[in-house]
Amino acid sequence: MSEVLTLGVKGVLGGLFVVAFAALSETLRPKSFAGLLGTAPSIALASLLVIDVTKGSAVARQESIGMIGGAVAIIVYCVSATLAVDRWGALRGSVVAFTAWFATAGALAALLWA
Repeated sequence: MSEVLTLGVKGVLGGLFVVAFAALSETLRPKSFAGLLGTAPSIALASLLVIDVTKGSAVARQESIGMIGGAVAIIVYCVSATLAVDRWGALRGSVVAFTAWFATAGALAALLWA
């Protein structure tokens, strides 16, 4: 499959998944879940589906493991940012949170793809 066609399929599938997740989030309470379910899961599913079809399930599996690692790293970032910004202010707290994210993401990448 050509690169242009692959990008087109990812775009169409991503759009369809965004609409499906938006419809699902409309039924949930509180409404703040709508933003959470709006884009990231739908784009990830579309990307994994296209990767599975074009490159095979082994590559899709590796990509999904990377997505899980990224999710863990962003959770560490959010928790550390909440604590660090409260304690040291916006600039230093953000640097601390970014450092925590970078260390977590690097360690997970080293563990997962070693």
